[in-house]
Amino acid sequence: MNVLPIESLPPADLWERPEIRAVLAAQDIRALYQHLRKHGVSQRRIAQLTGQHHSDVTDVAGGRRQIQSYDVLVRIATGLGIPRGYMGLAHSDRATHDIATSPRYPTFEGNPMQRRDFLGLISKIVMGAALTPAEVALLAGDPHPTPVPQRVGATDVDRLRALTSGLRAYDVEHGGGACRDAVLAQMRWAESLKSASYSDDVRGSLFNAVAELKTLAGWTSHDLALTAEAYRYLGQAVEDTRIAGDPAHTAIVLHHLGRVPLDNDEPDEAIKYFQLGQISAQDSSSFIAVSFLHANEAVAYAHQNDQRKALTALRRAEDEYAHAESGDSAAFFRYFDRSALETATARVYSKLALTDATLRVEAVERLQRTVEYLPDNHSRQRAFNLTWLATLHLADGDTETGARIGNQAVTAARALNSRRILDHLQPLHEQTTRYQHADIAELDRDIRIARISG
Repeated sequence: MNVLPIESLPPADLWERPEIRAVLAAQDIRALYQHLRKHGVSQRRIAQLTGQHHSDVTDVAGGRRQIQSYDVLVRIATGLGIPRGYMGLAHSDRATHDIATSPRYPTFEGNPMQRRDFLGLISKIVMGAALTPAEVALLAGDPHPTPVPQRVGATDVDRLRALTSGLRAYDVEHGGGACRDAVLAQMRWAESLKSASYSDDVRGSLFNAVAELKTLAGWTSHDLALTAEAYRYLGQAVEDTRIAGDPAHTAIVLHHLGRVPLDNDEPDEAIKYFQLGQISAQDSSSFIAVSFLHANEAVAYAHQNDQRKALTALRRAEDEYAHAESGDSAAFFRYFDRSALETATARVYSKLALTDATLRVEAVERLQRTVEYLPDNHSRQRAFNLTWLATLHLADGDTETGARIGNQAVTAARALNSRRILDHLQPLHEQTTRYQHADIAELDRDIRIARISG
């Protein structure tokens, strides 16, 4: 039997000291680890006691990482012998027992009478009889969390990525509001996997997979105009990719971070995120990541109406993408394929064409190509492109085409669960106010109704 040396354990009375109780109540793990070091407990011993990697303990103690996962906090409390209640992690043993044995949370285990009562309850439901409040309560209750595997392997990571891919596809087709709750539920589960044990080989891929899910959580939040939550989840994803040691993935997340202020018409802030992303992209030697960031930087410059910088950034994006197609990591093409680059290019020309009529023909041609070749399940992007196409036709005085495509855009936007797309109808609305035609007036009314009801 392995017995830890007495000198490597925290002092027996440490958790009762007022200054430590304050640290525990605040769940300030950095300060906790610093106190342990002062009392002779090494970071390596902390890692052994809590089941963390030594590098994780070092990052936490150095302030480079925060512990937010409930499961990790519980594991730290258990490993160090800290009463959970001191960290606000659990009820007392008596309270836990009362909850577990309450009629509101029936277990049925080893209780034939309770199972017979439940069978009678189901019979009443089938027969259409009214249920008493106590019977309704018997069916209520929060689900128990799914147990976390003791050890995470490559297969678990592959499953997580496959599920994230499915949720991402649903977001693309139906909007963030259609899947955000499912994404958040899966994200909580994925975060708990980090508290299990895993090999060093699996560690990087696990943190990357969790980052993918957090990126999607941030993106679906952004799609619903939940800006603060979008920033928070995307910030967590940046941290996970850093721990995974994957600068290309960090660049992808920074792109998503930049899109949040960009879509809220704050291009100055967006450019700063895109430029941060370019640093990570260049560190990764990923052509597609570099192209990704330059293309979106071009969109931001277009929002500033800086045509020279916008078109220069677009040319760089095209050059980098040409290299990517001949040998970059296939993993990142799920974020930024040829159609995404063409859409970004069309968006640049569309934004510039609102103030420079000489660019409208090219902008319309590019938008038409993106609409024509966009995959059928990219419903949100289709709605976005149709909106800009209608906007440019109206800006150019083509009211018949503008009204026809505008109606298609509004119909497409209303079919999605996306506040962001409804907000993007604003430029089209601004163009409709320039005309007195009946068809345009009807389109304007439909836009206003869609934005209010959405």
